[in-house]
Amino acid sequence: MEVKVLYFAQARELVGKEAETIRFTGKTTEDLRTLLAHKYPALEKVLSVSRFAVNGEYYEGELKDGDTVAVIPPVGGG
Repeated sequence: MEVKVLYFAQARELVGKEAETIRFTGKTTEDLRTLLAHKYPALEKVLSVSRFAVNGEYYEGELKDGDTVAVIPPVGGG
C-alpha cells in the first residue's frame, strides 16, 4: 500500500519535511503509526498523542491505497 503522509506542527519539525509518500505492508492507521515511530524515533512521543486525519476527516482504522494521512499533534495554548 502507498499513502501520502502530511506532517503538521511539531511533527513537521521533528521529521524535517512537510510531506512524503510511504509504501508499507500495513493496513491501518495504527500500523502506520508504528512504522513512523520506527522510521523517526524522535517522533514517537508526539505520535502517541497525535490524531490522524485521513482524506480530510479525523479517522482511525483501515487505510486504502492512495489515501492522504495527516499527522496532527495536539495544539498547545494559553
